[in-house]
Amino acid sequence: MSKYNILTSLLCITIICLTTIGASAQKRTTSKKEPVIAKVDSTEIILTQAKGAPVAPFTDTLFLIHGGVGSFTVDQRASAIEDKIRLLEEYPLFNPDSLKLVEFSDQINIVYDDQKYQNSRIIISIDTLQAQIYGRTKLELAASYRNIIISAIDKRQSETSWQRIGLQALFVILIIAGEYFFLRGFRFGYRRLKIFVRKQRHKKVKGLFGIIEAEKAEQIIFALLKILRFVLIVASLFVCTLLFFKIFPHTTGLSDQLLDYVISPVKRIAISIKNYLPNLFTILVIAFIFRFIKKFLRSITDKISDNKITFKGFYPDWAKPTYNIVIAILMVFTFILIFPYLPNSDSQIFQGVSVFLGLMISLGSTSVIGNIIAGFVITYMRPFKIGDRVKMDDTVGNVIEKTALVTRVKTAKNEVITIPNSSVMSTKTVNYTFSASQYGLILYTTVTIGYDVPWRLVHELLLKVAYKTDNLSRKQKPFIMQTAFEDFYVEYQLNVFTKDANKMNDIYSDLRKNIQDVFKEAGIEILSPHYRVNRVVNIHEFNEDPQPEDASGEG
Repeated sequence: MSKYNILTSLLCITIICLTTIGASAQKRTTSKKEPVIAKVDSTEIILTQAKGAPVAPFTDTLFLIHGGVGSFTVDQRASAIEDKIRLLEEYPLFNPDSLKLVEFSDQINIVYDDQKYQNSRIIISIDTLQAQIYGRTKLELAASYRNIIISAIDKRQSETSWQRIGLQALFVILIIAGEYFFLRGFRFGYRRLKIFVRKQRHKKVKGLFGIIEAEKAEQIIFALLKILRFVLIVASLFVCTLLFFKIFPHTTGLSDQLLDYVISPVKRIAISIKNYLPNLFTILVIAFIFRFIKKFLRSITDKISDNKITFKGFYPDWAKPTYNIVIAILMVFTFILIFPYLPNSDSQIFQGVSVFLGLMISLGSTSVIGNIIAGFVITYMRPFKIGDRVKMDDTVGNVIEKTALVTRVKTAKNEVITIPNSSVMSTKTVNYTFSASQYGLILYTTVTIGYDVPWRLVHELLLKVAYKTDNLSRKQKPFIMQTAFEDFYVEYQLNVFTKDANKMNDIYSDLRKNIQDVFKEAGIEILSPHYRVNRVVNIHEFNEDPQPEDASGEG
């Protein structure tokens, strides 16, 4: 609490100093509020020709003086009148009845006639110009000024009386005490609030949206509480200062000025919001229409995707990409409609920043735009769908994701390969799934058999292999082709049909296993040059009388 005591003491000392200085100097603050001026006939011309100077001996402007006298300017004349009124207020024997109206030549003077000291002094003179400006007679205007001066002096004397000073001192004590207890209570409440937040750890404080941990969330809450504490303390001290300045008449203008520093920006913001409401309402209407159209298009898209609504030549998998394109166009169109209604949209700075951002995006997104366009083209070309088994260059796998920028393929080894759409556009794509579902995908494998085995027997054994293998189409018959005559064997090619392209690797493996089993059961040797050479070498190795010089295996 020491820092609060020091702060309160400094505040009190400041207020006392300001009060003393203000009471001794009695600085006047000129007000911009002018009394209502009556305009009669041609007096408007006179009013524009005669500049008025405010007479404010204490705080507020009492009236205006128009026109100079001799070498005195209108401002000098107003200043002299203020000094005379202040002297009357400081005169301890001031009597309002001594303030009289005296006609002299073509003007009426307001004169203070002190009968005790036989002393008279002119306070202000009302001439023809002054009376014509306000459309009144000189006597009426002089009487009005006399009453205004008497009221101002009475008000000033009541404000500076000992009773008023005592009330002011009491108010100062009450304000300081109120601020002191407020700071103490606020400090106590702040501590209790911190303890409450710590007790809620892992109960209600569980992180922010799963992004920030509970400890970090607690630190953020404490930081926000510190900011709130600082703002409230500064606000309370500011209000306390305003009350101090408002108590004393000579600092009332300063209080109003400080309050204006806060209220003026708030008023400007409020006025700006009020003036912006028509544009804001227009933006809300446009946004509401866009939201309604978006929901309507979304419902149509879902029905097309589910084949509830069909159009000739329009495929269901085109629905969502087309929806995204239409929504993007609508968003651009909506932004064009909203842009003129944005705050300061017509300013050169706003337009310059918009052009700069557009230029940066266009320069930095050349390849991105290329991939997006390629993604749309691929969508409407329909070379593959999600889940299809495809081959792109050397990559064979299933399409697991297709975005506006890239296509992702998962291979049989669970490797996820990301391919830019521009690369997909520039390479050939083989769609095994489409071929299998539409025509039946043909899988083939080759086997080499010696010339001594009849080809009809080989065909019979290979067909047996095909019927023995699972996951093949039984409606489409397998067939065998003799693809080559080599030096030592004939190359046979077994072709089978399948409707399930995802089982390609399993089918190939089963075909090769069944070929080995079937031909071994028939006693037919599957030939290859490497197999024959290795077999001859192995026979020589197990011979009891090997001949190293005949390692070529030619007998």
